[in-house]
Amino acid sequence: MFLTNQPALVVDGWLCIADLHLGITRELFEAGVRLPSQVKDFVERIHKLKKDAKATGLILLGDVKHKVPGISYQEMREIPEFLESLKFKKIVLVKGNHDAEIERVIPSHIKGKVVVRKSFRVGDFLFTHGHMNVKTPAKTIVIGHNQPGVMFRDAVKATYIEPCWVRGPLKGKYKGKELIIVPAFNDLRGHGIVNKDGMMGPIAKHVDPKETHAYLLDGTDLGTLAQLKRPED
Repeated sequence: MFLTNQPALVVDGWLCIADLHLGITRELFEAGVRLPSQVKDFVERIHKLKKDAKATGLILLGDVKHKVPGISYQEMREIPEFLESLKFKKIVLVKGNHDAEIERVIPSHIKGKVVVRKSFRVGDFLFTHGHMNVKTPAKTIVIGHNQPGVMFRDAVKATYIEPCWVRGPLKGKYKGKELIIVPAFNDLRGHGIVNKDGMMGPIAKHVDPKETHAYLLDGTDLGTLAQLKRPED
């Protein structure tokens, strides 16, 4: 299910990635950092994952675009280019909190292939971005939104952050269900530090930290969220 060393998973032929934040380079440019478009790199990465996973469908798990509110000129140009370049039989765009009005920039000739949903179920898995509550009989809820990472501090007090998966049982209104949080596909977006900031969103706040584990992309089990050492401020 999890693709080793990649922020992606596959379920029944569906490749799933989260938090692309196309258009973030415009925000960085306005802050004085000039970077090239990410479209070509993203498409190449996704097609490699498609080949490795033997996937036929693609789930974009929210926050495909970056700007809120509205849609930037760069997103109006890049998102159609990105979606048209993807070679999948079906693409499900699960709307995130950054994806308002994204329907406007989906080219009309691919709207049969690209569908927009609030959530999407595949067997016992429900895929939703994570910024709103859901009702589902599915046993496992898969979200993005948190862009999870673990902060490490070495002996000389230098810190670095590694993206991670979060997986474990839910409690409260979601008791009896399992949660999987997908790492962000776009490293430029930054990370929510699971051993410092905690979980974000109405679903993720119901994780049981004593039972929920963090895993590096290579599969290393870092232990439960309750066991992770909080980095010194």
